[in-house]
Amino acid sequence: MAQPAPHWTNDEFLAYTLLYSAHADYFFDDEEKDLILSKIDNTIYESILRELSKDNDYQSLQKILAYTQANKYNNNEVDLLLYEIELLFMCDGDYDILEKNMMMNLSNLLKNKNSAELAH
Repeated sequence: MAQPAPHWTNDEFLAYTLLYSAHADYFFDDEEKDLILSKIDNTIYESILRELSKDNDYQSLQKILAYTQANKYNNNEVDLLLYEIELLFMCDGDYDILEKNMMMNLSNLLKNKNSAELAH
């Protein structure tokens, strides 16, 4: 069952997606935090961090997918979002296998969003 799209601003969506992605390797370091804070303000950061801490992986992916569908993200917008995520993964100098796997999965999910549905 699809989750309704969150009523986020573009900055809130970017914050949620980057914060979710930053935890792909189970480490959230200062370089990642600084990069995210260079794109959004601290108030949004704190608010989205609280929201994300309450969500599990399934809920997070559902929210990200629902937002991109509701806002009719085209391939260029998806590519730009994936580019932002890739910059985040590389900012600490260690683009590891967990981050590469998340990148592949997010790319597949977001680029095939018209037919994408998460299974429990």
